[in-house]
Amino acid sequence: MRRFFSSNFSKDETSSPTREEKTSRPRALSLSPFRKRKKPPPSKSTPLLPPVAFDYPTSPTENDMNASAWSYEDALRNARALQNSRPPPPAMPLYTAPRNVSGPLAVDTAVGTPDPSSTTSPWQRSNPHAAPHNSKTSQYIDKITQENERLRRELKAEKAARDEEAKRWSAAQSKAADSRAEYQHLQLLADANARTIERKDRKLEELKAAVETEAKRRRAAEQRAEEALKMLGDTRSETQRQLAAAYEQKHLAETNADAARDGYKRITDGYDKKMKSITDELKQLRHQRLEDADKIRRQAIVSEQLQHELARKQRTEDKMVDVMGTYKREHRKEVDNLVREAEQMRNVLPSKEKEATVLVTSLAETRDKMKWVMAQKTRQEGSGGGRG
Repeated sequence: MRRFFSSNFSKDETSSPTREEKTSRPRALSLSPFRKRKKPPPSKSTPLLPPVAFDYPTSPTENDMNASAWSYEDALRNARALQNSRPPPPAMPLYTAPRNVSGPLAVDTAVGTPDPSSTTSPWQRSNPHAAPHNSKTSQYIDKITQENERLRRELKAEKAARDEEAKRWSAAQSKAADSRAEYQHLQLLADANARTIERKDRKLEELKAAVETEAKRRRAAEQRAEEALKMLGDTRSETQRQLAAAYEQKHLAETNADAARDGYKRITDGYDKKMKSITDELKQLRHQRLEDADKIRRQAIVSEQLQHELARKQRTEDKMVDVMGTYKREHRKEVDNLVREAEQMRNVLPSKEKEATVLVTSLAETRDKMKWVMAQKTRQEGSGGGRG
């Protein structure tokens, strides 16, 4: 304990730091000066600790478990003041031997007989089974432990926040990459549209040139048409004669086409009727096939149920036969035992021969009745199996 406080609160020593100093001091110095804490809401704040006098001014708000951390200079100054102003502990008998830090616990001694080798050091830990001794040092140690726990929680929260920030940063980077890819895609589309517009402009120029060429060709064609009209006046009579012949051929062709159309219509109507009848027959056959398949499926289900029922009935009959055989054997054994006992009693007790004879007769009648009952049962089972 003395090494713990000397290593934590001594500023002039240059020896290697202990494990407690490595775990407590860097966390207090690294988190408390640079971190800005959020004030928790009143409904979620932790309960306040009772004010404890540690020889330094405190306030109820500083006793909050989530309050700001102490500085290293405050802790060192308070520890030195506590060492200088601590009164000597009262002399009281120890109920147990002092604890050996590097070895196992010592065996408890008798009450009222203190160990002569024990010393009343102010840093010595008392027996946990003895009366509680809440000194300022233990309270200060508890306070430091609570601060260390709080700093660990803050470090975990800071790590979680940094991990969340890294995740958000990676998400933002991925979103930026997607935006850049989308921008490149849109740029490619814009370039393609520009090239398409240029191509359409060139096509429009080509169409304009084609329109001008077509206009020139039309003017030339009109000139040729005028020349043709002049030639038509010369050959009008010949053309009218040829036109009359063409009209006659057209009328003949139309008559032949009407006759062929009527014949084709009659043939197609006959084919349509045949196709309709064939389609109806196919529908009937398909419906009949579906009904046959349904009947076959139902028949298969019924046959499967009958097979299961027959198998179950066969198992039941086998069980009944086994039970009946077991019953017959047990009953025969009991009857034989009773007959033997009756014979022994008749041989041993001649005076009760008459009673034994009556007993044997009744047992024989009982056996005959049981045989008759079993025969009737077997006959009924045989008749039931034949009907099944």
